Parts: sequence; C-alpha cells; structure tokens
Amino acid sequence: MTPMSNYVIGIDAGGTKTEALCATLDGEVVGRGFSGPSNLGTTSVGAASFSLKEAIRQATEGLADARVARMVVGLAGMDTPEEEKRAHEVFSQALHEYGINNLMLVNDTMIALKNGSDAQDAVIIISGTGSNCVGINSAGETKQAGGMDYLLTDQGSGYFIGRQVLREAVKSYDGRRTHSVLEELVAKHFSIPSLDHLKEQVYNPVLSKVEVAALAPLCSEAFDLGDVAAQEIFTHAKQELMLLLTTVVNGLQFSGAFDVVLGGSVTHIDHVQKYLKEQIVLKYPLAQVAIPEKPPVFGALKMALSTQQ
Repeated sequence: MTPMSNYVIGIDAGGTKTEALCATLDGEVVGRGFSGPSNLGTTSVGAASFSLKEAIRQATEGLADARVARMVVGLAGMDTPEEEKRAHEVFSQALHEYGINNLMLVNDTMIALKNGSDAQDAVIIISGTGSNCVGINSAGETKQAGGMDYLLTDQGSGYFIGRQVLREAVKSYDGRRTHSVLEELVAKHFSIPSLDHLKEQVYNPVLSKVEVAALAPLCSEAFDLGDVAAQEIFTHAKQELMLLLTTVVNGLQFSGAFDVVLGGSVTHIDHVQKYLKEQIVLKYPLAQVAIPEKPPVFGALKMALSTQQ
C-alpha cells in the first residue's frame, strides 16, 4: 500500500452503519465513506472489520500519496473494559495495513458529545435505537448512566418505546386497558388481520433490537391522534431520559455553567425535545442545551484534529 501523509480520519462505527471522514490537517474534508455496522456486540469480527475498512477505503479513495497521521473511531457497544480490550485487539489488527501513526478508539457517545460541545463541563443524552448518557467535567472525570444494552438498560430509547407499543397494543386487544389505536397500527405494521397473529411475527424469528425500535414511530403516530396509551409511553420515556441525565449531572458535581447535548432520533421528536429542554432549564438554570447540526462523525474528526501528533 502506498504510504499516506498529512491526513486525519474520524469514524462513527455504529450498530447499523459506519461513516468515515478524511480531512487535511487544517480540517478540510476531502473524502467520505459509508458502510455496514461495526458494533462487535451485534456483528461478527469479520463483518465489523470489513465495514470499518470499507468506510476508510471510500474516504481515502484517490489519495494515493497520503498518510493517515491520526484516526479516531467512535465505537458503539464499547462500554466495558473487556469490550474496549477486545475492540483494540480486533481493530488494531484489521487496520494494521494502513500504517496509522495514532489510532484512538472511544465510545461513540464521546464523539457525539464532542460534536455538540467544546465545553470542559458537558453531558450528552442519546436516545435513538438505544439510550445512553455520558458526561465529563473540567477535572477530566467522567460519569455514565445506562449504556448496557437493551436487556439491562436502554430506558427511554426507540427500543424501549417500541417494546411498550407491542405490550400496550396487546393489552388493548385482550381488554386489560381501554382501546388503543396502537392495536390497529401494530396489526398494519406486520400486515396481519388482527393481533391473534402477532405472536408468530414477534417470536418466529424473535424480533431484533432494531426491529423493535422500528415500532417507535407508531407511538408518535398514535400520540398525534391523542391516544392515551401512546401518551403514557412517551411520558414514561421522557422521565427515564431525565433520570439518566440527572444521575450523570449530579454525579459530576458541576460548579458552574455546563452544556447538555441532545442526540438521537427520539430527542429530535418535538414534544420530547421540548420536555427535555424545559426540565433541564428548570433543574439546572446554568445549563446550555445544544442540538448538533452535523452528524456524530464530525465529533470523531474534531477529536482527531485536536489530538494530532
């Protein structure tokens, strides 16, 4: 492989897709790449390695005389020391051929945080397919709440909402609650005549986390129609997201102003975002809420540019 020089790469390696940006040392983006998932918790080593390399290949295509001086990869599913160790072993070997001077692997929440804030005291609450909350203070201390995947955490996430959609639809169907329009929306989603046929759709094969999260938009549709069950689901989800946030903020003991970054598709729902903003300002008057305009991969690029050697 031709040696490369004068470039840095930032990567968002997620559970559904991988995105890479290649830039000059002054921050000019010169290449972009997209590929499949790179989460080692949900994807095989071979598939994750291929996705990462393919995104890099696309981002560096046509830069034959370039050298990658620094690469920062934000990895989904890298939450424990064991997962971090495994990720370093797998991806250091997979990327060896690129001759990267400095390779940095971080949890994907950190690149999302850097994408939305340059403050020394900052917190990010993410709610998309899953949920997580991470913060850092000026002393360099970090705090996390959630982030242990869907069986243990993910409260307030798309998965959390989607699972409740299924349960409330069934409760409506069998009479354990007043009728909910979720009953009809779920039947329509699975193209079945009634929820008598739902069990087979859910268990044969068992729905994945992503497939369950894909039901969250049904809750939004029902919410807009004034459905009580949908309102209850969103109320619970909002409260869980605030619990994640307050746990991290209180644990870091900020002494002054700090940023709160909102990330993920659920936090972009108008009434969810409004609720979070109102509650944050009420509880923490010195907090500044930030809504990133660019995708998280720009946070990885920002980290690569700020730590280049």
